[in-house]
Amino acid sequence: MRFTSLLLVAGVLAACGSESGDPHSAGGVPPIGGKDKRISQVRNPELDGHAELVATTQAVSGAIVIAVDSFDETQNGKGTGTIYVQDLGSTEPYSGISLFAPSFNPGNLSVSPGDVLDLRGRYTESTTIGPTVTFPPGSVLPQMSQPIATFRYETQVPQPVDIDVNDLSDFTKGGRWIGMLVRVKNILLQEDAINQDSGRISINLTPPDPDAQFACVAPFPKPGSLVNDLFDLQALGLKQGAVIKEIVGVVGFFCNLKLAPRSPADITR
Repeated sequence: MRFTSLLLVAGVLAACGSESGDPHSAGGVPPIGGKDKRISQVRNPELDGHAELVATTQAVSGAIVIAVDSFDETQNGKGTGTIYVQDLGSTEPYSGISLFAPSFNPGNLSVSPGDVLDLRGRYTESTTIGPTVTFPPGSVLPQMSQPIATFRYETQVPQPVDIDVNDLSDFTKGGRWIGMLVRVKNILLQEDAINQDSGRISINLTPPDPDAQFACVAPFPKPGSLVNDLFDLQALGLKQGAVIKEIVGVVGFFCNLKLAPRSPADITR
């Protein structure tokens, strides 16, 4: 209806210009679409001009919240606050990202999964965290840094994308799914779900290479891990050797690729 109206207006203006003898614009009907990008257009390293987008301010429309980290696994207030979003209506690779230190419009907004946001912030690809942590060669942590997030409306959280768990051992393959909701199937747990001193849990989802190095900077391949970033994984009593039919979770990255279920409902035994 809006497009038809624009065509009618354009026709009327053209006719008026002809009759009066005044020159009229030859630009035609203005495009309906805006200039904002999708997350995949910002993140995908295979697209022309991708490198020029890094460390620049980008505007993204139609990002749906898939998870909000409110579970403080470290019990020190440092394990919460991350918001994960992905392109609304898309399951394409590179369609997800996390938000670092966002602000909101309206200012009192408390976002929840299913909220659709427009974002304007600095797109970053970090290769280090602080002075002591260096990520493996060829890997980056993509984020929207200090974005202004404008609420649009609320809808349903999208269904997960089915991926091969082995993709999480290879950054080139698994890195495409960072920030997105995915599902892996028929997982043999390699370890018990035991809290580390930090309060974090990290369970290998595939057997580690016997010759693998475990430093953060050590190169891929390295096993993807099941983590308690978003809920109390230890309460489920998961043990080494257990076979899990399905795990749904958000893909994250810090030294290796990790899968964070949102609740017990994301794990089907």
